[in-house]
Amino acid sequence: MIGSLVGRGMALLAWLGGISLAAGPADGAAAATFVRPPYAGAYEPQGVDERGLWMDLDEFERDLGQSPGVVRDPGLNAFVRQVLCDTVGADRCGALRCYIVADSRFNAFMAPNGMTVIYTGLLARLHSQAELAGVLGHEFAHFERRHSLAGALRQRSAGNWSAWISLLGVLTAVRTGAVRQELQIGLIAFTRGQEGEADALAARLVEGSRFRLAMAAVWRRAIEEDDALRREKGLRRVRHDITSLADDHPADGQRMAMFAAEEARVGPRGLDGGAEYAAATEPVLPLLFAALVRGRDFAVADYVLRSRGEALGWSGALLTLRGDLYRLRGHPRDLVTAEGLFGQAIAAGRAPPEAWRGLGLVQLRRGNAAGKAALASYLILAPSAADAPLIRNLLESGP
Repeated sequence: MIGSLVGRGMALLAWLGGISLAAGPADGAAAATFVRPPYAGAYEPQGVDERGLWMDLDEFERDLGQSPGVVRDPGLNAFVRQVLCDTVGADRCGALRCYIVADSRFNAFMAPNGMTVIYTGLLARLHSQAELAGVLGHEFAHFERRHSLAGALRQRSAGNWSAWISLLGVLTAVRTGAVRQELQIGLIAFTRGQEGEADALAARLVEGSRFRLAMAAVWRRAIEEDDALRREKGLRRVRHDITSLADDHPADGQRMAMFAAEEARVGPRGLDGGAEYAAATEPVLPLLFAALVRGRDFAVADYVLRSRGEALGWSGALLTLRGDLYRLRGHPRDLVTAEGLFGQAIAAGRAPPEAWRGLGLVQLRRGNAAGKAALASYLILAPSAADAPLIRNLLESGP
């Protein structure tokens, strides 16, 4: 999982094995260039314990590949994999298999056998190819340095294998379409030193790719999202720049500061890819945001939707999703907001049919008979929608 350390970030570069930094110009005008170390091939498990681990992971991966919780959109999968390969290199990318999973959390991880899981909640929160490259570079660094392998073997040797992964529970969750936290118990139990090492190597990988280093903004938004959640729940705000002895990850503020320093050192060279990211994710926005919109944390979902809209533009699909967020919470003032958002989506053009459905449902709930016309438009635009029979019944049974 994603992590970094402020004070150690630069020092770690000195002892990361296999990294070569070519000297820049004497005046320091240009950043050093990262040269990827020669690829030694995919890691082969050693000994009985590692081979047993690989067998368990391969079994899990087979079930994961058949899970309805995996997003199979070919365009999105190809896009994410291309960013990964462009970041770590085509030779290393060949050892990895990517699975995009419907889950609202901001997370991704690579298992020791090369299984790579990217949550839709992560993709919903990012704004560019460069940001995605930074996150995937971090997860690849854990994989390359075999951090998760070491942690899993430590727990297995301590007799805590069932706590690392309960295959029965995990596979049941996979078969029902829900990839749960069980997979990450122990597998992603990194130390702060490992997190710092992964951040430092990720920065070098991105620097050596075609992308710009752009991770400070990701952690700034993570801080703002947490603050929004705490305000909604009436919780005390916390400092984001310090860690306790019990923390296994650096604080988000520390991550932000380290990457900001690295970005200042490297300079604004490389591709940001914001427009490309928007184009690749726009057709699947409902997939990326569904779990967030229907989740329990309104403030989190609203923040993530707003931050994307402000960064990449308010499309009809994004306005519709935000309208649904307010409609589902359903306070009287929310219904007014939702009606306005659905109206903006329709006025913006190229709105999805769900904009008419949302508008009609909100208007009827507010006692406005015009909602029937909006629902009728929805049925014309999406006659085979899963909820079309319910909408028809609603129109036929209404006064």
